[in-house]
Amino acid sequence: MATAPPTAPLLRSVTAEVLTPVGWMNGTFRVPPHQPFLDFLLLGTVGSQVLKFTRVRVPHEAEAVPFVALRPESVILVAPSLTKELIAPEDGDAFTRAREVACLLPGSVLRGTLDVLANIRLSDDLERRSRLIVVRRCVLIPYGGGPNDPQARSLPLAIVNLCHAIGVSETQ
Repeated sequence: MATAPPTAPLLRSVTAEVLTPVGWMNGTFRVPPHQPFLDFLLLGTVGSQVLKFTRVRVPHEAEAVPFVALRPESVILVAPSLTKELIAPEDGDAFTRAREVACLLPGSVLRGTLDVLANIRLSDDLERRSRLIVVRRCVLIPYGGGPNDPQARSLPLAIVNLCHAIGVSETQ
């Protein structure tokens, strides 16, 4: 009796720009349909030590690369093309307050809005989190530059790897 060939699991495509030590990479992540994208970045695929990134534009390369096994620790920042609802499960907006923050990164500062638990300090909120935070309505500015700097990049949403952040501060 013939058996049917195994079928690939259904996955959703998430296009994203990823900032790494070699620069910005553009490509597509293939994410299980019910897994929040933040969980995918934290956990990857079960049993895998890499993030599977396809159709990748690598800085200074003329052709797109079909596949890159991206090491999670090399990711500084991810700017996905997703709505907030598909990034992470809701924390319960009644229990959070939007705070203006600055993430000090190698070579640049990311200014934007971070949802922080109400009535606690930013430092206490950061201690309860995993290694990733979601910053909304942000701009990535080279040190010494301003929002109108030609190298500044506006991002509707950015997922920051705190392992690469020099620090996070509240701005007024």
